[in-house]
Amino acid sequence: MDDRHHHEIAKWERRWIALSGLMTLSFVILIAYSLATEGAHIAQSAARGNPQTLLQQAMFTDPGVRVVGPNQLQVSLVGQAFVWVPETIRVPQGAEVEFYLTARDVIHGWQVENTNLNVEVIPGEVSRLRASFDDLGTYRVTCNEYCGIGHQNMIGWIEVVPASQWAVETAAGEVMADASGAVDGESVYAANCASCHGPAGAGIAGAFPPLAGHAADIAVTDGGREYLVDAMLYGLMGPIVVDGVSYNGVMPAWAQLSDADIAAVLDHIVGLGGPAADPFTVEEVAAQRGRGLSAADVLAIRQQVLP
Repeated sequence: MDDRHHHEIAKWERRWIALSGLMTLSFVILIAYSLATEGAHIAQSAARGNPQTLLQQAMFTDPGVRVVGPNQLQVSLVGQAFVWVPETIRVPQGAEVEFYLTARDVIHGWQVENTNLNVEVIPGEVSRLRASFDDLGTYRVTCNEYCGIGHQNMIGWIEVVPASQWAVETAAGEVMADASGAVDGESVYAANCASCHGPAGAGIAGAFPPLAGHAADIAVTDGGREYLVDAMLYGLMGPIVVDGVSYNGVMPAWAQLSDADIAAVLDHIVGLGGPAADPFTVEEVAAQRGRGLSAADVLAIRQQVLP
């Protein structure tokens, strides 16, 4: 190959490399623009397990909208051929909404039109995501995963109403709400803990330890309340013995939950088959947060609390 041909080939290679770089830069700019203007709503897996076991959790036996805090809502939703349950969801404008979604039969796709909310809804898995609706109106929800002959009829709705109207409806009892405005610890447990420890906290022998009764015993032990908070915030890893049965696994950290969520779920866990105890407080959880412990550190604390 002479120099002239080599130069011509090199020139076209540089052009293609420049074009590829320009296209890559364009894609990055478009993604950055989308994130900046529409935000990011990335679903996370909140629980996995037997589909029927997940569907027996409180939030899915009676799915819908619940008030869990000031301007904070929890929405549980089930997809099944060929309907969303509930079909219509009403939320106030600007509220922080945490969605929990699962499927009863086959894979469905939960897509809210005119938004970037798009979640694959899978049997045996609970998907969690947070969103907020700033514009009033009705958003259509479609299934974008083919799920059978009636797939095209699987339509739902999200109605965004003024906060003042929402307040009136809540006061009238049209929305499931805790009169105290407190977080529903049972729902937090159902979404995050029940898939391993069971709906009633009985655990799975040899795999996941029971919580019913055991957590209540720890809570009245010197240092036990702090240990339970640490286990939620930082996880637990290593060999333990509960009711004479050995376990050696890994409990993930749940630091992504709010202080109020952790306090509420610990109240629920301690109450599973145990005597009434003083409620955990947000201040107790906040005092343990930020200590930078590892799951192995929490095991060492457990060995001190439960020698």
